[in-house]
Amino acid sequence: MNPTKTLEALASFLEAGPDLQAATVAKPARKDNSPETRSLNLAEDAERFFHGVIERAVGSNLGPLAWMVRDYDPLYKPDREEVEALEVAAVPALALATSRLDDLAPLAAFDGADDSYTRRLQYWGVVLTAPDGTNAYFFHGFVGAAELHRKRGAALRLKAGTFHHVEERIFLFADGVDCFVFGDYVFVLQKGRFRSLFDQLEIVYAHATQAASDLHAKLPIANFDQFQQACGSDARLADKVVAIRGRDYFDQLSYDFVKPVIDEFHLEIPIITDTNGAVQLEFRNHPAHRFRILKLLDDDFLRSSMTDHRYEVNSKTEPSSG
Repeated sequence: MNPTKTLEALASFLEAGPDLQAATVAKPARKDNSPETRSLNLAEDAERFFHGVIERAVGSNLGPLAWMVRDYDPLYKPDREEVEALEVAAVPALALATSRLDDLAPLAAFDGADDSYTRRLQYWGVVLTAPDGTNAYFFHGFVGAAELHRKRGAALRLKAGTFHHVEERIFLFADGVDCFVFGDYVFVLQKGRFRSLFDQLEIVYAHATQAASDLHAKLPIANFDQFQQACGSDARLADKVVAIRGRDYFDQLSYDFVKPVIDEFHLEIPIITDTNGAVQLEFRNHPAHRFRILKLLDDDFLRSSMTDHRYEVNSKTEPSSG
């Protein structure tokens, strides 16, 4: 069954109202250990929450199919209406995650008092099971701290016009799905978190390291070793340098090519001239500086023809022709 047919089958699967179970997964306590999984005991309203998350993120896009399905490419940035598909067998960490959700009975229950575990929380997983034993799996990474830490003072909950003191610990489960598995395929909705959660970043980092070398050959960068190491270890920098390598103007890059933009936008990018007279852009790894060269080279700066104002853009989406 191909990915499109698999999504059509998932639509029917969800309409049948499968049973739901959930678990959380935490990073290993030690480097050589495996991730830890704990089952969640869910009240009816919590089950409804997870069913609603899955319906909004996935089910609502299946009948009729609203997504354009394409093969997974770790370097491609999909549009909002696209979903990428990859065989689960090609992602060992994901295959392990789904196997753990197949049988939650032996797992310890989530214990909010276990601070060591809650500090390492990485993602939650939901498994839906049909009467014939068919499963579908849904995953979402925790963003920031999973536990809601209260500021100084009491936490009060308003119910039916009356405030009540909240003494329970509160954990945040975001409304969304990063990826889901059905049949032989994983379907990726949030590529950044999917790559991070399931060990898919090494491929990206290898491409980024090479792209940094190609860039250095066109436009020399002072502190290049630091620059290459940063591009090969930070997913945001990696995506940026790989994107630059694919731009249609890449072969034209030189100091003379980028200098007018540096001057016009008064960009604080140090320029170094070595003893041979060669000009280099200096890379600085401080958080406030490390993106400056890549933003310059990815054409992130423009002047409005209407207002003559200068802008830094955050999207390369071309306007529609309509």
